[in-house]
Amino acid sequence: MHFEPEPGASESDTAAIRLMSASSRYNRAVARRVEAPTAAGTWRALAALHELGPTRVSDLAEWQRVSQPTMTTLVRRMEQQGWVERHPDPTDGRATRVSITDDGRAQFQRFRAQALELTGPAWARLTEADRATLARAADLLRALLDEPELR
Repeated sequence: MHFEPEPGASESDTAAIRLMSASSRYNRAVARRVEAPTAAGTWRALAALHELGPTRVSDLAEWQRVSQPTMTTLVRRMEQQGWVERHPDPTDGRATRVSITDDGRAQFQRFRAQALELTGPAWARLTEADRATLARAADLLRALLDEPELR
C-alpha cells in the first residue's frame, strides 16, 4: 500500500499522518495474528490499566474512544474473568476505579509475549540502525502523549 500525501501538505504533516497510519496498521496486524480468544479491545483496556494504574470507567472509555456503556460491559466481562477489580475512588465517593489484577496482568503479559514472538523474526531482519531508529521513534511517540493536546 502506497501513501499519497494530501496536496499542499507539509513534509511534517505528511510524516505525522504516515506514522499514525503505520502504527495503527502495525498494532492491528499484530493483534489479529496473536492467538488469543479475547477481543483486541480487552487487550487495549488491560494495557491502559497496566500503564496508567487504577482508572475510572469513563476515562477508560474516553481513552479507547468507546461509549461508557460499552466500556462498562467490557469491564464487567473482565471482572468476571478475574482480570480487573473495582474499588471506591478515594477522591469521589460516588465513583469507582478499575485496576488490573495479578491474573489480568499475567494474561496481558502472555499476550505481549505472543506478540513479541510473532514479530521477533521481522524485527530480526531489520538492521541494528533501523531497530534503534524505531526505538527512538517509540520514545518520541511516548513523549508526544504527554503533550496537552494528546492527554
